[in-house]
Amino acid sequence: MDRIRVTGAWPTDLAAALPCREEEALLGALRQPDYPALASCPICDEPPESVVSCIEDPTADGCSVVLVDFKPCRHGIRVPTDA
Repeated sequence: MDRIRVTGAWPTDLAAALPCREEEALLGALRQPDYPALASCPICDEPPESVVSCIEDPTADGCSVVLVDFKPCRHGIRVPTDA
């Protein structure tokens, strides 16, 4: 294996650069969004701040639906679970 020669200052320079590299990696990770963007509201096409859903009890026809509310636009949709 061929080796290259470096000066005696190289290990010191490397050790000094490692904290900067770790900080850059940490800051880069913290700037990334934790999750992908939420889907836009299908009614007004606005990006929501939150989406809340719950399963509604079966209706008279025996079908259950998922209720989905978009905020802040406050649009709500019903999605059949057996579609």
